[in-house]
Amino acid sequence: MRTELIVDDVRHSMTGSQVSLRVGEQCAELLLDAVGQVVVDVAVARIAQRLELGETLSDAVGAVSNALTDMPGHTARARLTQGAWLLDDTAARTALDVRASLRVLADLSRGSTRSFAVLGELECAPADWFDDHDALGRIVVRLDVSQLIVVGDGARHLHNAAGLEGSWDGESLLVGTVEEAYDVLRGQIGEGDVILVSAASHAPLDLLVRRLMDAER
Repeated sequence: MRTELIVDDVRHSMTGSQVSLRVGEQCAELLLDAVGQVVVDVAVARIAQRLELGETLSDAVGAVSNALTDMPGHTARARLTQGAWLLDDTAARTALDVRASLRVLADLSRGSTRSFAVLGELECAPADWFDDHDALGRIVVRLDVSQLIVVGDGARHLHNAAGLEGSWDGESLLVGTVEEAYDVLRGQIGEGDVILVSAASHAPLDLLVRRLMDAER
């Protein structure tokens, strides 16, 4: 029986993702010219398919490495003229998706740059609404995001939950519209900052991404 493909570690940087893989005694490093959990999951699935066809781990990784680029709406990178990086994550909807993307934001900004998370209301079952938004607001704090911008009254508890974490050095701001979020960002972002725009189920955050991109032309 074939040994299971194991992901030991995933690291993200502005140049892409590095994934440590293992099958039994075989180990390999997968390099991707993209960031985010979605693209990593796709790459790992492709490698697993090749292993099922009899390829070695090394050959499978070599075939997939750098074959994938950023996927639209899934922490897709864009450089703004002020020197900031924009991560378009507007395809993310659930708490699980957004949590993974926040970890990418933390990786990309760790130790040297400011991080901005612009989040709307999550897509979740009514019974899970409070817990999902509460947990995500607290995760923003624990990942040491510099500035949380919550868009729309429906996502208010993200803002409230972040504010309940007293040890946080960052800041949370609740705004009513995409235009307000845009004005906040344009007044603050600069060289090296990283901006994640995610959780767009109920707020038109794709318009914010387009507005930020249009401002650079």
